Amino acid sequence: MTVAVGGLGLLFSGSAAAHDFFLVPEGFVGTSGRPLIVHATSSSDFPALNVASPPTRVAEVRAVVGGRSAAVEVREKGAKSLLLAVSSDTPGMGVVTLQTIWGESSWKPEMVDTYLEEHPFKAEEVATVRRLLPKGETLQIRSRRLAKTLVCVQVCTPPTQAAAGLEVELVPEFDAAGTSPVRVQLLRNGRSLAAHPVTMRTAHDKRQNLLTDSEGWVRLPAAMSGPVMLVAATLDPPTELGGRFTTNNASFTFEAGQSRAAD
Repeated sequence: MTVAVGGLGLLFSGSAAAHDFFLVPEGFVGTSGRPLIVHATSSSDFPALNVASPPTRVAEVRAVVGGRSAAVEVREKGAKSLLLAVSSDTPGMGVVTLQTIWGESSWKPEMVDTYLEEHPFKAEEVATVRRLLPKGETLQIRSRRLAKTLVCVQVCTPPTQAAAGLEVELVPEFDAAGTSPVRVQLLRNGRSLAAHPVTMRTAHDKRQNLLTDSEGWVRLPAAMSGPVMLVAATLDPPTELGGRFTTNNASFTFEAGQSRAAD
């Protein structure tokens, strides 16, 4: 699904809380014969739903289950999420992705530090902003969201290919017997991002700041259970004088400790 709509212009001046954009299924394991519902939402309290994006903000949504393309229907906007219905006759673990259109925002001088601190940017990227942005000037941002989640239809056999082709994405790797990722690689255009911050969140607002290794990997704790979200972001300088800084905000959610067969 592709929607050609202009971006939103937003100006932030007051206090702001970090709202991550992510996908979270109603149940990470579904059965064949009925759609699996996935919520697209923005929230500072993962995995709770909070703010629904309108369908016009969706640039592309895709799903692959058991190595085969699955149907995704963008349904109505709910009170706290945009509903996606994933249908597949193929059993196995699936990857659902949603990419938003580009949007624009402006951050007043007193909010620049808040914006930079709320996102897991590299220190070098933040230093570039401070070097290029004149003191007392508004920070102009062009951004989009790249959200990804794992779901299962009947069984949770991990896929052989978990990359979805997003510009920035977190790609899981599984061990031989497990269904939860043991580590995740951060990629940009298929190339690993080394020494890059990644934020991990679990239920009850437990947050951990991680750093990718020389090949872009972060190893995940073995004892995790329940919903997990990883967030990474890139920040590029303007390509022309007076232009906007560009960010890609990627999220990846999954259920840790999942069994291979659905209940």
